[in-house]
Amino acid sequence: MQPRKRRRKPMIDFILIAVLASLTAAIVFFVLSDSGKNQANKPKEKANHISIENSAFDGISIATDTSNNPKVPYALHYPKTENDAFNKEVRAYVTTAKKAYLAELESLDQQDEDIVPSLNIDLETVPFKEHYFSFVLTNTTYTGGADEKSMVKTYFYDNVNKQQVTAAELLGNNKEYLNKLAEYVQNDLLTNEELQASIITDNVMAATTPKFENFERFAIRGDAIEFYFDDYEVTASAASTPVVAVPLNFINPILAEAYQVENTSAKNILSPPVRELDPNGKYVALTFDDGPEPGSTEKILDVLDKYNAKATFFLLGNRVQYYPELVQEELKRGHEIGNHSWSHPVLTNLSVAQVQQEVNRTEEAIRNAIGQGATVFRPPYGAVNDTVKAQIPTPVILWSIDTLDWKHRNASQLLPMVQKAMHNHATILMHDIHQSTADGLDGVLAYLSAEGYEFITVSEMEKLTSQK
Repeated sequence: MQPRKRRRKPMIDFILIAVLASLTAAIVFFVLSDSGKNQANKPKEKANHISIENSAFDGISIATDTSNNPKVPYALHYPKTENDAFNKEVRAYVTTAKKAYLAELESLDQQDEDIVPSLNIDLETVPFKEHYFSFVLTNTTYTGGADEKSMVKTYFYDNVNKQQVTAAELLGNNKEYLNKLAEYVQNDLLTNEELQASIITDNVMAATTPKFENFERFAIRGDAIEFYFDDYEVTASAASTPVVAVPLNFINPILAEAYQVENTSAKNILSPPVRELDPNGKYVALTFDDGPEPGSTEKILDVLDKYNAKATFFLLGNRVQYYPELVQEELKRGHEIGNHSWSHPVLTNLSVAQVQQEVNRTEEAIRNAIGQGATVFRPPYGAVNDTVKAQIPTPVILWSIDTLDWKHRNASQLLPMVQKAMHNHATILMHDIHQSTADGLDGVLAYLSAEGYEFITVSEMEKLTSQK
């Protein structure tokens, strides 16, 4: 017979269940309490508010995203246009900035209660030519530490075609123009006296490397185009973060036509660099009259490039009107542009009104072609007197060596004519309308280079000879 099992009293079971329940409740309480403390120490966005309001410009609205959580305050302003793809790109930038801010706050072990963090994206809308707009978004972030951090993001927007305009499009996708712009901005930064105490040369060189993406942060404001750099991007101090402003009439020749202004300054980004000339040095000024002429002018430009020679082209207005792109190419390659009258008459045989018409019509044609006027004038046949000079607003330039290329039309005769009459500080007369001149020019430049001559413009020659 097996022994009978003893039964546990119900009261004992009740007590054990109660104790287990109490322990479980205590554990859950402490876990939740600790979790609550940790969550309280971490800034978490509870809610935000987005509003849209009209701006002063048709088709452009202002979106504002603000936080309702006092522990993670932010206020973000950004443009809204009629282009959904553009709006999506802008929102992506703003959202990325907000997420980075929240992530940085959450990464802090413990937030100082005396520190009030902030993220502000301010929007400035700057109109240009009525339907272009520069949107300048300034992102200022503070999460503790000594300084705020500031970054700039810009968009250039065409409100007629409803699309963004890039730096590449601004420069007509021309890499040579980009090189010119990069060189200018780089030099401006490195020579800015206010930045000398904090400039970091290596950073400047990296930030201004001629890549289109390095120049996307731009805005056209008033009569200048501005290029932006972030805090500490090119300087060691946020207080001296620069903005490089380039006058539009200076940069005008390298802008795509849609973004050009009415006038180009005589001294512009394509002008030959100012050179320090030795009054006793060996210099020669090459000049070409009566052009431009398709074929021969282009070949002459290529030969000049080969010898790094700068020349002066005296243009006829009645040819400029037909071949403005050749005048643009002359300017682009750093040559000087001169006025040679409209129709090549003997000016001393004309009335004052007729002289003025010859000069002014050509001046207008040149301005229409390149956005700037001629810097010098050469009278046809060298025919000039005081009455004619009084009608001409620029220096009147003649020559000291006539190659007679207009007469012999023989490429092999060009060099002997130069050799026979060559002297220091000579101004040589040639004509770019003749293919024979284009064909014989290489030999002339090879000879002059071997003789130690440097090639300068007639304005430089005038300045040089005036110093003697």
